[in-house]
Amino acid sequence: MKLIAFVMLFPLTALAGPASNVRTNTLASSLMFDANGNTGFVTVIRQTDPTTLVSSTSLFYSFCVQTTAALCQQGNGVISDAALRGEINGNSSPNNVLTLVADTNVVGFTNEICQSDGGFTFNCMPATGGIVSVAFAKTNAFDETIEGTDLIRRDHKKTGSRFDTTHQFSCHMTGTVLGVTLNTQSITGTISFETLQQNGEDAPQAQTMLPGISRVLLSQGRAGQAVLRQVLK
Repeated sequence: MKLIAFVMLFPLTALAGPASNVRTNTLASSLMFDANGNTGFVTVIRQTDPTTLVSSTSLFYSFCVQTTAALCQQGNGVISDAALRGEINGNSSPNNVLTLVADTNVVGFTNEICQSDGGFTFNCMPATGGIVSVAFAKTNAFDETIEGTDLIRRDHKKTGSRFDTTHQFSCHMTGTVLGVTLNTQSITGTISFETLQQNGEDAPQAQTMLPGISRVLLSQGRAGQAVLRQVLK
């Protein structure tokens, strides 16, 4: 069975323009198998606050996407920005790697053991966390660029604009989660990065997450939906 996973990195880029600010988010995400063939995922998101432009990084992991076990473990919480390292360039070079090393046994991080039905968890109880150590290596299987522009007008005059660019590339994830060596041989991932430049007046947004990240999470099925439910609480 071939699975599709996603990784996103959004670099900070200085763009000129009056009353302009640039927001960037980073998302790194991949599906995985454990030794028993159960399906899980690792997702790390670095978001830029739209008001303060200060970034924060959150980690999500789960062994509950598809499992035959009576109980499965998952976790989510804020981690240090320094836990996610590496750089992805907007070109087709395969020589880029992102690394994530984080301890989930820290204050503010939730680890729990749950029952799972179709990827939806319930009857969760506190659990002991551990180290998440994974690497996402860029490959040359595919690349894609998505662009979008929103214009705001009042009395037929432009008062603001939003320009969003997302670059995506294929990748492969390896590593361990809470001591479990991941089986990802049949999984093709995606590395991408997104920037959003806002000039002048900004239209009210229903959520702070950039549109590129939302699209990628929605395309990931159960894994992405599980993360979205946590992020948008």
